[in-house]
Amino acid sequence: MLVQLLRSHPDICSHSEVLSGNKITGVTGTYCRKSREQPDFLDRLTTERDRDPVKFLYKIVLDLQGKKVVGFKLKHDELVLPEYSRLRDEIVNDLDFRIIHLWRRNLLRRYLSWYVANNVTHVTLAVEGDAIPDMQPVRLDPRECQQNFETTQKREEEFRQLFARHPNFSIAYEEIVTGEPGKLASLLDFLGVSQQKLTTTTKKLGTDSLRSSIANFDELRSYFAGSPFAGFFEES
Repeated sequence: MLVQLLRSHPDICSHSEVLSGNKITGVTGTYCRKSREQPDFLDRLTTERDRDPVKFLYKIVLDLQGKKVVGFKLKHDELVLPEYSRLRDEIVNDLDFRIIHLWRRNLLRRYLSWYVANNVTHVTLAVEGDAIPDMQPVRLDPRECQQNFETTQKREEEFRQLFARHPNFSIAYEEIVTGEPGKLASLLDFLGVSQQKLTTTTKKLGTDSLRSSIANFDELRSYFAGSPFAGFFEES
């Protein structure tokens, strides 16, 4: 959603996970157009990335394409992998990067979204016109929830420290969804671009009700009662 919002600004080139996965997806601008015109373009681009990811980062990903700002998305669970160490070190040492930390206040909702996308629907993104997949309530293992909460918090802190020398901006998913006054405006100021109304065609997956989404909600709430994570189970 954040990638799409930033992409709607005329001065921002906003790629998605172009450094992740097998075959490259998520490129925007001229590279997206080339991928539609040339059937093998993304295969060639992927080969170039895999041969030298740092060179690919500066040559392709950070190509401004006539814009004022260019950026891309990376996830914490990728940055901890050994195969990303060279890329991670490059970003850490290049202080010209501006880091946007996107996080979720409610780690239960984060884990539920991850669990459903990876184990049930296998859908991570929907835009206007796409059907929202039906979802039956799922059962979540309390110990796996706790491990995920702890790992997520640990990684968030680890990467805040790792990129502490860079210009940083922190924004919560909930702030984007609710349109918290001034937050997106502050983000545009952080990026050094003009104030514009940002738009997205992405649609919310799932329901707001944790109880109707989690079959063993009461079991989980009892398990975490009195813990630092108890607040994630508030139903309001």
